[in-house]
Amino acid sequence: MTTKGPLLRILGQPDPHEPRDVHLVGRYALGVTWGDQHSSIYPFEQLRRADAAGAGTDEDAPGPPLTQAQMWPRDIKRQPEGLRITWSDGHQSLHPYAALRAGCRCAGCTGGH
Repeated sequence: MTTKGPLLRILGQPDPHEPRDVHLVGRYALGVTWGDQHSSIYPFEQLRRADAAGAGTDEDAPGPPLTQAQMWPRDIKRQPEGLRITWSDGHQSLHPYAALRAGCRCAGCTGGH
């Protein structure tokens, strides 16, 4: 049984909420390797829709189609508070590291579902 709760930092160990590496995965997603060596992949569309979810909408709910400019990052910066993405249409999103890590949908984090 996999329980998904807050990850605790263990003294002397890397912070599991701090990215060790941030990189592109093909032309559709952002990859993050975390301090504890866990790897996550976040499709650009999911990241853009998650920004709207912060405004009270459900990121998994079908919404209006996104344009290519809305789904393509122009700039991605690691900042102390999270990843700041500037999209090709000029919109900016801030994704806190803890929220990104909690939103990992890999088999290990979702219990294989």
